[in-house]
Amino acid sequence: SSGINAEYGGGSCRVNPHNHNKPPVAVVLISSGDAGKVALTTAMHLSQHCVSLQVLILERPKGCEGMINVLSQYIVQSIDSVPSVVDIIIDGIQDRNTLLRWPEWLDGIIDWCEENPAPLLSIDPQHPHKLPRSPPLPKWSCALGAPLLTQGSVGRLFLVDIGLFPSAFQEQDISYTSPFFDKFVIPLHRTC
Repeated sequence: SSGINAEYGGGSCRVNPHNHNKPPVAVVLISSGDAGKVALTTAMHLSQHCVSLQVLILERPKGCEGMINVLSQYIVQSIDSVPSVVDIIIDGIQDRNTLLRWPEWLDGIIDWCEENPAPLLSIDPQHPHKLPRSPPLPKWSCALGAPLLTQGSVGRLFLVDIGLFPSAFQEQDISYTSPFFDKFVIPLHRTC
């Protein structure tokens, strides 16, 4: 997802520290689910690539304290602390468990995302069938390993190689041939 952010958030012109362009501003939304953990890893990666980074941890993912400590200089305490101009929002809150629980903070985050004109990159969104309201609509989504996306709009879809071994599929009696070969991200949408 950091590669998609770099490519679609302005490309190498925006993340090159030796040019006159301002670095892109990325806001990363983190929940305690699997999507939150991937978003946290994405924030770690982006922190190394000249991105003006704001990380909002809405719920702390278990087992990620080390990454959270490393990212402490980028963590903001509320959505009100985020700059008014944002280039991209990285959404780590649309995993199935978070949406099923519908925590009290979710309505406020959805409102903020809908009011903000920045494009949204959603990490592996998993929408249950019935929700109190629609989650934020992404411009892009990353499906991790295999696209198991359920209902809901996912925007332009990318399949991301997360290094699943073929034996993981064999254990589930799934016939699988990796489509990745020399690629790490495969767009599953038309580009024209």
